[in-house]
Amino acid sequence: MPLVVPALRLFMVFMNVYDTYKTLKIPPRRKGGPPSIRAMTQRKRDLKGCLAVWVVWCCLATYEKTFDRFISFIVPFYSEIKSVTLLFLLLTRAKGAEPLYLHILRPLIKPYVDTLDPLLDLARDIGDFLFALSQVPLNHVLS
Repeated sequence: MPLVVPALRLFMVFMNVYDTYKTLKIPPRRKGGPPSIRAMTQRKRDLKGCLAVWVVWCCLATYEKTFDRFISFIVPFYSEIKSVTLLFLLLTRAKGAEPLYLHILRPLIKPYVDTLDPLLDLARDIGDFLFALSQVPLNHVLS
């Protein structure tokens, strides 16, 4: 079982990337004009599902990094349960991830949005500053 979970995780990442690639492609034009409204509506629906899959995937990856070793000692058959969960997310894709996002993750995150948004903006600004600082040649700074 220890090899099944990483293989499922890797396959899920590749499926997420492929689905995102397919979803981000602009629908074909009809007779030289803009894409149809139906195609654009379907694309918007697919984008929401794709985003839900990525959010659930990121939360699952963060959970695994943080609590995986501790939970595996407490819960019997933990790796089997995790494998079934990954299979469920692989087989149902957006139809399985959207309810998880809407009914579990969003209510957990919603009370902290006012705190998280400024912290994420600050982290982005610090990252931008560090990136800009790394682009300055070292010999100009020392002389």
